[in-house]
Amino acid sequence: MPTNHKSPYASSFKSAMKLGTPCGVAVNTIAKNSKKSPKMVFESLFKAGLCFRQKFNGQFVYWTSEKCKKGTATVRNECQHNMWQCFIDWFISSGFCTPEQLKNHCGSQQEFMAFCRKFFAKQISATTGKKKRKVRKTGRKSTTRKRTTTKAKKRKTTIRSKRRKTTRKPVGRKTTSRGSYKFPTAKRRSSTRRYRRAA
Repeated sequence: MPTNHKSPYASSFKSAMKLGTPCGVAVNTIAKNSKKSPKMVFESLFKAGLCFRQKFNGQFVYWTSEKCKKGTATVRNECQHNMWQCFIDWFISSGFCTPEQLKNHCGSQQEFMAFCRKFFAKQISATTGKKKRKVRKTGRKSTTRKRTTTKAKKRKTTIRSKRRKTTRKPVGRKTTSRGSYKFPTAKRRSSTRRYRRAA
């Protein structure tokens, strides 16, 4: 990625990459010699097109864009040691493991690595972030629906109990003093009209 920006650390960085020095180690030595912070050196090299970067948990991770030589065995072992040291510091400081628990698995290197392997998944889950709030909203809706259903059931039961308490009186029947029923009879209509015969 060619750019017009010229970094004052470009020549020393390129020579370090040709020797097989890791990017982070080279930048730390350059920053120490120039009395600058590694972040400032990385930013200058990125603007000059000598580094790529990716944001990771709010901070940038850099690596070289130049062709670099394969590092020696001592350099690889040093990088691996630094990686494991930082990883152990991370899961102890995060509270996933106590120093006493780690001490109980120090019999051999294989036992130690097998125990530390459990925390690789936690490192990946820690970078993904928390769950979305939509799951919480659905849970709230379900509780409100349950409340409404219980209220409706209570109303139905109260209405049924009121209906049972009310007694229905017999329609169209009259009671006498003796308790016998008299059925209603149709009244006779008296007509005063006189019908004339047709002439």
